[in-house]
Amino acid sequence: MEENAITLPGRIPGFKSDDVKVLSSSETKMSVWQVYKSACEASNKQVVSYRKFLQLWEQFCPNVVIAKPMTDLCSTCQQNTTKLQQAANLSETEKIECIKAQQEHLNSAQAERDFYKYACNLSEKTIESLENDNLLDLRSRSACSLTATIHYSFDYAQQVHIPSNPMQPRPIYFKTPRKCEIFGVICEGFPRQVNFLIDEAASTGKGANATISYVHYYFENYGLGETDAHLHADNCAGQNKNNYFLWYLSWRILMLLHQTITYSFLIAGHTKFGPDRCFGLIKKVFKVTRISSIYEFAQLVDNSSSVGINKAQLVATHNGRVIVPVYDWASFLGRYFKKILNIKSFHHFRFSKEKPRMVYCKEHVSAPEQSFMLLKNAACVPPVSLPQ
Repeated sequence: MEENAITLPGRIPGFKSDDVKVLSSSETKMSVWQVYKSACEASNKQVVSYRKFLQLWEQFCPNVVIAKPMTDLCSTCQQNTTKLQQAANLSETEKIECIKAQQEHLNSAQAERDFYKYACNLSEKTIESLENDNLLDLRSRSACSLTATIHYSFDYAQQVHIPSNPMQPRPIYFKTPRKCEIFGVICEGFPRQVNFLIDEAASTGKGANATISYVHYYFENYGLGETDAHLHADNCAGQNKNNYFLWYLSWRILMLLHQTITYSFLIAGHTKFGPDRCFGLIKKVFKVTRISSIYEFAQLVDNSSSVGINKAQLVATHNGRVIVPVYDWASFLGRYFKKILNIKSFHHFRFSKEKPRMVYCKEHVSAPEQSFMLLKNAACVPPVSLPQ
């Protein structure tokens, strides 16, 4: 057990030992006991009860603890903290620079967080006023049918394995389970999150083509038909923060599917936002529920919240029928658009129908905008039809 743990001195509040070992949050004492039980049964040795196992754990291994689930770890914060901890032999000037760098980073992260909260609150107030005036018709979702700004966020969750049994009997433990990816898109104004359940047979990876296809399907089937959309995502370059996604958003403007689109990112390592809360509700129920198929998992997602915040959307069925197709957006749009250099340095992108061929970028929320031409040829516009 201790061989699979990592030593993190001082990370456990109230624990004074200098040799604290922390198991990952994906492990539990129950899962460790089940491994122990299986090993004893395989060697024909007596197995102690789970309660006795916990007592022995506290008696002989008090320095081995289970890490609590945490938010994303920021490498910049860790590096700055390490410098501050090792600053005893540094000059006063170097100490001041360390503190200043950390403060600037935290201020930047807080500014982006405040901007995210502002966008969510504004969208919530907009939807509330539309509902009060009976102007929000969910039966009519045609593009640009609702004159309003609506905020959406999306992200991938950690994949789950099916079948799942909280007690994890021995035959299941030694078999390879079926993987199911989860991609969630939430409209914070309601709030309501649509969770795309991606069976491993239908998975095409977590690249740009898949992410764009799921977001496109969401707009077509669950979006409110707003004229102006504000999107938030994390900083994963392979999924969200890439030129292909910018091309897709520009394509939506050119096809008159939106009038304006703002695409924003939180600071890397400080990306805890709306989808994570909904994923947490799903995982909480998943840990204590027996699941035999993706259809049962979809039912679990729908019932994971008493207020109906989560909704399941199958990407494909077990028999191979595709419900949510994944298109080759990269090849389709690559013929008409060109790439922007240093895209990772920007955290805000804006598209507008006034200049649909341009993208306006900002390094942070209070920075000045920079404009870039996205189309290779201003006279050559991509077609309306979807890629194959």
